[in-house]
Amino acid sequence: MASIGFTGRRSASRGMSATREDVAKLVLRVSVCAMIMIRGWAVLHGEQAIRDTLMRWHMPTELAYSSLFFEEFAPLMVILGVYARVGASAMVFWMVMAFALAHVDTGHLLQLDAVNVGWRVEGPFFFLVCSLCVALLGAGRYGLNIGGTWND
Repeated sequence: MASIGFTGRRSASRGMSATREDVAKLVLRVSVCAMIMIRGWAVLHGEQAIRDTLMRWHMPTELAYSSLFFEEFAPLMVILGVYARVGASAMVFWMVMAFALAHVDTGHLLQLDAVNVGWRVEGPFFFLVCSLCVALLGAGRYGLNIGGTWND
């Protein structure tokens, strides 16, 4: 009898652990996606950094509007739990491209910020790492859960 009681407690503990894990996934995906979406909103309303970078690389400035997919639509997919791994992977791709096009050739990777208290590219690096975590972990139980293995 003691083993039955022990097993019951153990499964209840496992259920609580799974709930905490799913809540942690929800907090991670909502927080990183909300911050990325704020950056996308700035691009939509005239922020020029992406256009300037594209011009420096002799690329069409119209590609700046692709940021609407990577900084608005993909994070929305992740928040809602609709093919969350696909959306997070798109955000990872976007951050890698940001590093490659905007920060490597300028030397930003080896610089401190304007007041010398942080890394110059810690924001984009944070978005990259958190997006990668969501892509690897999946969305968890809380969301629309559309997409099967591309969501879990």
